Amino acid sequence: MSEKKEKGLGEWKKAEKELRSSEERFRVLFEYAPDGIYLMDLRGNFIDGNKAAEELVGYRRGELIGKNMAKVGVLPKSQIPKALANLTKNAMGRPTGPDHFTLIRKDGIRVEVEIRTYPVKIKDKTLVLGIARDITERKKAEEMLKKSKKELEKKVYDLERFSKAGVGRELRMVELKNRVKELESLLKKHGIELEEDK
Repeated sequence: MSEKKEKGLGEWKKAEKELRSSEERFRVLFEYAPDGIYLMDLRGNFIDGNKAAEELVGYRRGELIGKNMAKVGVLPKSQIPKALANLTKNAMGRPTGPDHFTLIRKDGIRVEVEIRTYPVKIKDKTLVLGIARDITERKKAEEMLKKSKKELEKKVYDLERFSKAGVGRELRMVELKNRVKELESLLKKHGIELEEDK
């Protein structure tokens, strides 16, 4: 074998090794990403998903691959039109999100998520890459903050009302005392003395 052929074969093997290494790194990143990541075709059929996606919906990957997102039951019927509209945008080459969706897990528990989707090309085929982030705890915290804010606003309103009533009463008392002093002064001026309580 010529030196030129050996060099070409060595470069080919090196490129093949780098490609396998790159694919392995991608697979690790995909599998262990903290957010749910999934791929589907432009008809809404699931092609793949990572472990976080499995945990979000409670289905094993194999239970969803090949099934349509509008028919599998992971979305409430009321949210399917929104998901299909996003799929249409992806088919036109546009990303979507972040959009709020409620996922229905296999066990029936609802999970609040924020989803972003991106059209991607894999082997000359346009697919949809979706990233779903569980925001259930964030939504609960937001609701608690809203409730606390309302309670605090009511307490401030009540305190202001009470304060105004108290200040008003104090002002009336001061005004009354001043009026009494004026009357006493007027009576003294006319030579009328009031008996003091003993």
